[in-house]
Amino acid sequence: MLPGVIVDALLEATVSVPWERPVHMARLAFLRRVARPGDVSVHVACGIDRLGFIDVAYGLTTILTDVDAASLDILSQQFAELEGHLGPLAGRLQCRQLTVEALTAEGGFPPASVHHLTLQNLFNAHLHQPVHYPRLIDPLLTVIAAGGSYFLTASEAAVLMRQAQARRVQLARIGELQGYYDENVVLLQVR
Repeated sequence: MLPGVIVDALLEATVSVPWERPVHMARLAFLRRVARPGDVSVHVACGIDRLGFIDVAYGLTTILTDVDAASLDILSQQFAELEGHLGPLAGRLQCRQLTVEALTAEGGFPPASVHHLTLQNLFNAHLHQPVHYPRLIDPLLTVIAAGGSYFLTASEAAVLMRQAQARRVQLARIGELQGYYDENVVLLQVR
């Protein structure tokens, strides 16, 4: 568990606009509930969202992925500044230029190797047509470990749950909170 002063500094450093704070606080509470230091956490299509820094502070091996190398470079620089301010964090951070479709390909992740997967607003980016959503979400079911968790938007959760049912993967809905932008965040765990 992180000391209160570190939590406050971490939230201050990761929140760029006030409406992010409740989601970042919820992320930390969620990790306290489902994560163990050393677990692998992957943030898919993260853009320049600093939510993954909370995972590193909690002690997770955290991999930020995006198709945009510039976004990942910005996050790497911001993370270095954060550690310069707070000192070394308990976990490790990696950045990988990787598409959602390539999560299971070479350079991605072996089956059942990810303990915590975060996907936020991929659908809202309007990069893909809705007909492709199941294909985009399917790799998330392949890389997640037994007992693993998902932290994703409501629309992504709806597609993931349909895909899980088709693949006979049991998911438990363990929470929902008001999210960033226009969608709630859904918390799921693999049974």
